[in-house]
Amino acid sequence: MIRVFYIHEGRVNWVKNPDHLEFPPEDRIIWVDLQHPDNEEKAAVENKFGLEFQTPQEMAEIESSSRYIEYEERIEANTNFVEVDGGNAYVRQVSFILQDNILFSLRNSDLRAFAETVRKLKTIRKSPGLLGSQILMLLLEVRIDLDADFIEYVTRQTTILSRKLTKKKEYGEEILIQITELQENMILIRESITDKQRLVSSLIKSSLIKDTEKDRLRIVMKDINSLLQHTEFGFERLEYLQDTFMGLVNIEQNQVIKIFTVVTVAFMPPTLIASIYGMNFRYMPELYWTWGYPIALALMILSSLLFLWYFRKRGWL
Repeated sequence: MIRVFYIHEGRVNWVKNPDHLEFPPEDRIIWVDLQHPDNEEKAAVENKFGLEFQTPQEMAEIESSSRYIEYEERIEANTNFVEVDGGNAYVRQVSFILQDNILFSLRNSDLRAFAETVRKLKTIRKSPGLLGSQILMLLLEVRIDLDADFIEYVTRQTTILSRKLTKKKEYGEEILIQITELQENMILIRESITDKQRLVSSLIKSSLIKDTEKDRLRIVMKDINSLLQHTEFGFERLEYLQDTFMGLVNIEQNQVIKIFTVVTVAFMPPTLIASIYGMNFRYMPELYWTWGYPIALALMILSSLLFLWYFRKRGWL
């Protein structure tokens, strides 16, 4: 799918899957968005505007030199957009090309940040001077806002788990799984924000970006640094929660082991007495005692009670 955004009579207009990419001179194109395009659609845009999109393998490269490339009149950038589905985060690759004041975006999935950006563009009444670089900044700002919302969601879930552990005393396996899932989500969102930090830093240094736009990017950078601090705090809190979970589980296991130990030790004297009188020697004077059996039972019970009394006196029970 191709969406072309252009300025007509000072207003932002857009068309989906146009039959051709030829627009009247008075219509200035500012953004060409390709969502899961086929080869023909990609080739049409490349031929029309004289550019070449990166392959999916190139978009996934993690080297800084592959994530941001600046030429004399063109900027190519790859970044990660985190999409949340059912409380879980997934990374989606997005490739940008900024050329001749036109922004080209290539993605293989429907992203909320793009939908929010389009919604904001529709609210702009008059924007005759809108440029592709400003569209890119708006996309980054929207994405940072969504990242902040997701961090707040993870923080709320962490608080809920903390209360389950400390107040409701729930130590089930599902609690540990939920903590691990939150840690994975926090890792993904931190990696995405760090990727945005590198991109914004490179744009601030670019000679193709106007000084007035760089001031706007510096504000975005402050927001990014703030989110990174929140993610660091979130990591520490989740690690503390995980340590608390393991500590409570160890305490519960120790209580169980303690009970088994006390029971084992308490039954050791009766077992010894029963073993002695269970031996089949011919000359055992107790065999002919009238009260031998009840005395042996009494010794077993008394020995167990003595051990239990001793454990209780020492505070072990």
